[in-house]
Amino acid sequence: MRRYPSPDTWRGASKRQRNRAQRSFKQLKKRKVPVYDGPLVVDDDKDATLQDAQEVARRTLVLWAVELRAEGTPQEEAIELIDTLDLGDSVSPEEKRFLEDPKPRAHECQALVWRLESIWVLLWALGYLEELDWPSDMCNVPKLVNILEVCESSAEFITEAELRDKAEILDAQDLIVRIHWAIREAYLSRDQEIPANLDWSKDAEMLPVSMCHGVGVVEQRHHTLNWLVNFPEPAGWDDVETPT
Repeated sequence: MRRYPSPDTWRGASKRQRNRAQRSFKQLKKRKVPVYDGPLVVDDDKDATLQDAQEVARRTLVLWAVELRAEGTPQEEAIELIDTLDLGDSVSPEEKRFLEDPKPRAHECQALVWRLESIWVLLWALGYLEELDWPSDMCNVPKLVNILEVCESSAEFITEAELRDKAEILDAQDLIVRIHWAIREAYLSRDQEIPANLDWSKDAEMLPVSMCHGVGVVEQRHHTLNWLVNFPEPAGWDDVETPT
């Protein structure tokens, strides 16, 4: 039987951090996800700082413009969306380079389509989604598109933006860090395979890490949640780190 560590023994971790880890372990145990056997915690609520809600809304729309371009929307239309919504200051250097490229490479476009998963997390953080499901499946793209088609035409999406409770965001971050650790551990192991549905408790189809679409979902969620809570330190979108 897999042994899960007891956060109660973690020196330096606050009660909130230990309780948060226990909640994550409850979900991980249900699916028998491998876990790191040492202390691994996200910042305590009193130490964590969230991005400004309006900047989160702006980042959501920037990612939407970039994703549209990656999906084949004409360059001028993607740039017009940025200009119309006055989002220029929120575009990252890498995004600016991509948007200004009249003929972006196919592999760049394919990579940026994954930003749909980042948008999904940001919409959740802004209260447009009730919950983040287990990251085994890609987001509900039609639902995402429906939300954003309304949001991009509403100034209130930015001016009246509000974030959900910090504790909820930290809960999501704590869980995704642990799932990402399990994926990376599998990648470094001899077999390099994980369950297609990221559930180790059943006889699920096993796939190489590089072929499991859930990996992309986890990577994008981890990047986005770390940006949201400025972890491990404040950084621009292009420079966010995802340590495990």
